[in-house]
Amino acid sequence: MNIKKVCVIGAGISGLVAAKTFLEDGFEVTVFEKKPSLGGVWEKSRAYPDVKTQNSRHTYCFTDYPMPEDYPEWPNGEQVRRYLQSYADNFGVSERISFQTEVTDISRKTGEKAVWVVSLKKDGKQEKHEFDFVLVCNGLLYNPKIPAFPGKEEFIAAGGKVLHSSECNDAALIKDKQVVVVGFGKSACDIATFAANNAKDSTLLFRRAFWKIPKFFFNKIHFEDILMTRFSELWLPYRKRKGVEKILHTVGKPLVWGFWRLNELILRKQFNLDACKMLPTDLMNVNLSCNVNLAVDNFYESVKSGKIKAKQASIARYVSDGIELDSGEKLQANVVVFGTGFRQEIPFLSEKYRRLVKDEQGCFHLYRNLINPGVPNMGFVGYSSSFFCQLTSEVGAWWLAEYAKGNLDLPTSSQMHAEIEEHLSWDKATLAPAIAPGTCVNRFSFHYLEDLIEDMGFNIFGEGAKPLQGMMERIKPSAYQKIRQQLRGNNSLSVENDSIKEVVKVN
Repeated sequence: MNIKKVCVIGAGISGLVAAKTFLEDGFEVTVFEKKPSLGGVWEKSRAYPDVKTQNSRHTYCFTDYPMPEDYPEWPNGEQVRRYLQSYADNFGVSERISFQTEVTDISRKTGEKAVWVVSLKKDGKQEKHEFDFVLVCNGLLYNPKIPAFPGKEEFIAAGGKVLHSSECNDAALIKDKQVVVVGFGKSACDIATFAANNAKDSTLLFRRAFWKIPKFFFNKIHFEDILMTRFSELWLPYRKRKGVEKILHTVGKPLVWGFWRLNELILRKQFNLDACKMLPTDLMNVNLSCNVNLAVDNFYESVKSGKIKAKQASIARYVSDGIELDSGEKLQANVVVFGTGFRQEIPFLSEKYRRLVKDEQGCFHLYRNLINPGVPNMGFVGYSSSFFCQLTSEVGAWWLAEYAKGNLDLPTSSQMHAEIEEHLSWDKATLAPAIAPGTCVNRFSFHYLEDLIEDMGFNIFGEGAKPLQGMMERIKPSAYQKIRQQLRGNNSLSVENDSIKEVVKVN
């Protein structure tokens, strides 16, 4: 590939680290962001009051840029924005970003030199630019999903508001209001808890309860020391099993069963789920996928005390002064907030290529969650939802940079397609539905990183390999910097694949 000019779509976590990586490797990078500032899901207009990270500041950071030491354990939205802005400034990404620029179409121009033609809308004007390579970093949380119910116009006409969680960006929207929040994910429970302390009253509607993770098991052990280790992945079946994993999920199945039932018992007691009437019906090891999230501080206590009125029900329709449930019960409300997630879309990609990447069922067909072999010179960063998404995005960006330089020894196109379909079939059969099928790597985040690292020429489990992270050690982004350092030691745009000699080990 003779690639020089690179387009990055989106200036969230994935877009920033992709731009930084390609800039370091000598490419000409331009970033297009439709919002007025960077941050993606953390951008100010999308962030609801009191939003905080689910990871600690030690794990929610890039490999070569730790969060400031004076940040709290769980930084808030404003602190994350400052961190991302500092990262972009420090690595020369900020001056490459064109804000309030919406990408409306990406089509392939063939001929003597094939390029991507990127059509834009900026300041009311249409523009077109040509690029050799496109990095799609618009994120998995792209298009807010709000279920439709009859009576909405009547409710709004009477003064009611219907918002998605990404629109609930000002405390004044719910201050002293009667608030109904729909959903059971992080944003729904965050907003319901905030409303319990700031609104007239707070009601949470949910169809089914999920297992939530405490920040500290037994109020003592940091959840990252349990669930963000390679050890924890051993207890979740992966489609390619070997060694201890193979034993655990065959003859060791009773041990695995007992391990998860013990965890359920711990959470049942710690959160007092029976008293809250929020005991999940799914097994924890089934539920522990891309819809898993931390329990909000004081959420279960607020439910138990009645500060949050929790109802397992669905909306049937809006009425002028609130909503009516499927049971016939009516709830008064001024504001209804939907924490019901997002639909992942790539509307700007020409139909020919969009249909290769995303099928009619909404499933994504990407090799390593990064490329489709039928779509030339295009990569997708951030299409790998994980427990440590900033790290999987960063290593994915390294992989794509090596791919753009022609340094990866990849399978044939037909072999990649076969791998994509095998992975997608396993995904749909094994993982609880949460986000777009084919984009969740939560249950095998370490495996995913290892695959990318091996693709880049590193012998992870070979004889004499050097340990990268211990089995019981929580994920440590800085440990992966040695991979990048070795890659940058081969910083020519035409490095031979076999020149990568560093040997590392992840388990």
